[in-house]
Amino acid sequence: MATATATAEVVPARTSRWTYLLAYLALVIVAEILIAVPGGATGQDRPLQPIGLAMHILLVFSLMFLSVLLQPKDAPLANLLVAVSLASLVRVFSLAVPRFAFLATPESNVYNTIPWLGLVSVPLLVSVAAVAYVQGLRPRDLGLLIRRWQEVPLQLAVAMTGIPLGLLEFAILRPAAWIPQETAALLLTGGLVIFLATGLSEELIFRGILLKRAVEALDERYGLLYVTAIFASLHLYFLSATDMAFVFAVGLFYGFVVLNTKNLWGVILSHSLGNVILYLVAPFH
Repeated sequence: MATATATAEVVPARTSRWTYLLAYLALVIVAEILIAVPGGATGQDRPLQPIGLAMHILLVFSLMFLSVLLQPKDAPLANLLVAVSLASLVRVFSLAVPRFAFLATPESNVYNTIPWLGLVSVPLLVSVAAVAYVQGLRPRDLGLLIRRWQEVPLQLAVAMTGIPLGLLEFAILRPAAWIPQETAALLLTGGLVIFLATGLSEELIFRGILLKRAVEALDERYGLLYVTAIFASLHLYFLSATDMAFVFAVGLFYGFVVLNTKNLWGVILSHSLGNVILYLVAPFH
């Protein structure tokens, strides 16, 4: 009798969790499609981008409100919803922080990407720290502590996967360089900014806070799939099915590593190194 009652209580809770989570994922995909849709005379404009940005902003506030309402009834879901809001904040900050003209070169404003990305990293990391603090997540909980020195070689091996991953994504996207020339100073500065804005902040969000909360609210398999789906959906901007499949596979790989090693540094460094190759090195070769 007790077993039957417990089962009857768990199933509806799990079902209702998926209602919220799949609704969020669907809205994120719609918002990202609106952001990515090209337009204008040259096809380079993004005329529906403000609508997609507004959707993400509304999602952030809606998730915060829902988490407060659900906390007494379903704490794991409430914590997950707050964590999920960080994914939308990635897009909000990437679109809301202006690209100041004085940071651009006369040739092309593409070269103000690095200082702009540095500005984006500040509110993003502050938001990550705030959520981690409110949810009582310590560095150890997020996989930021090396517990044994024997872990270091494995984490370094994971970090080095960033080189082939960066080269593979460059073959898919062929993006322009984020620096005007390949000098040691620009590579060092650009690499540091990429580490803060993509490697550290995004991995803390997706494979740190979000994956931890998704596993608690769902389980390892479904939690990993859900977090990876959100991660991949934020790459719809490139309008490349091949890149979406690639990013999804990378997200699964990173998540698998974190779940099995309980350490985030390998994927942080891999993600950072991959983007350095993609945007700072490969475009010049």
